Amino acid sequence: MVKPKFVSIGSQEQLKLFLDLNPDMPPENTFSVPINDFDSSYGAAGLGTMSDGKAPSLSTLAKMKAPSGINPISYAMNVVKLSPVEAGKVRFGEVPEGVMRLGGTFVLKRTEGGNVETLYRHEDQIPGDHPEIA
Repeated sequence: MVKPKFVSIGSQEQLKLFLDLNPDMPPENTFSVPINDFDSSYGAAGLGTMSDGKAPSLSTLAKMKAPSGINPISYAMNVVKLSPVEAGKVRFGEVPEGVMRLGGTFVLKRTEGGNVETLYRHEDQIPGDHPEIA
């Protein structure tokens, strides 16, 4: 049986808000990675940032939009609350590292020997990007 997991950058409070806003997401399959620990989580998975040469083109950025079926006003209000930014660490004119982080989608399989095999890997090109699911 396949059990999808959702891992995101943020605090436990942000994860709780996300789950409140997405009641179909099973809480037992969701995890948050501390904002101040990017390298041992997203970095270890080989995921980059928009500032390390993986910056999207303007035509790619133009494709960014709120998820379908979502109230755009509610979405805009909650994007700020759910952004991976450490409270009190944002300075005017700076873009926080968490905002620059790109995510990904992975399909992993545990082998009989206990190792983990990557069956599928998709690196996001822009925030909110995701692979097309057939």
